[in-house]
Amino acid sequence: MAQAKIYWNRENYQMVEKIFRKSVEFCNEHDTWKLNVAHVLFMQENKYKEAIGFYEPIVKKHYDNAEELMRKIEKEEEQISYDDPDKKVFHLCIVNLVIGTLYCAKGNYDFGITRVIKSLEPYNKKLGTDTWFYAKRCFLSLLENTAKHMIMIRDSVVQECIQFLEHCEVYGKTEPAMIEQPLEEDRMHIGKNTVTYESRLLKALFYEVIGWNQ
Repeated sequence: MAQAKIYWNRENYQMVEKIFRKSVEFCNEHDTWKLNVAHVLFMQENKYKEAIGFYEPIVKKHYDNAEELMRKIEKEEEQISYDDPDKKVFHLCIVNLVIGTLYCAKGNYDFGITRVIKSLEPYNKKLGTDTWFYAKRCFLSLLENTAKHMIMIRDSVVQECIQFLEHCEVYGKTEPAMIEQPLEEDRMHIGKNTVTYESRLLKALFYEVIGWNQ
């Protein structure tokens, strides 16, 4: 575990995964080992389905505890907001983003997208470059699969998505959509590198893919 932590701190998740895989014979029955492997797979971004395989049995096994934990986090964040109204806290946001992303990767967009939307509320405290990056990937995945006629989404979910993107338009005017690298030659137009700009694009894509009139 100590060796794995070194590579984890260096964000070398592939090496961490290799270390855990070596211990599969001895540790694969332990929830802690499964949870650590799930985290490593999730952080690699292209292994969400594998991550679900490790997360799901743990979530099912500890469902009541997970609900209780989320309520506890929510209460603690409310207390922090009361003590320091300007402070941004992201614990519950991250929990909801992870759950939402995992469900979207599994194809359950109805539940997954609602978790993602929930994760960024209130927008003035939770909407930022990093949280927007993870949220928009779920929306792009939803749009892609809808355009390919691989899934059908309810009108109520579409309306939630449109409303969410409109909120992001309002609160994302000063939030960069991405952090540009200083050595890049081609610089993005400053007006396009905002959450507001990207949320408008996503909203237009929704209308086009779903076939609604704006």
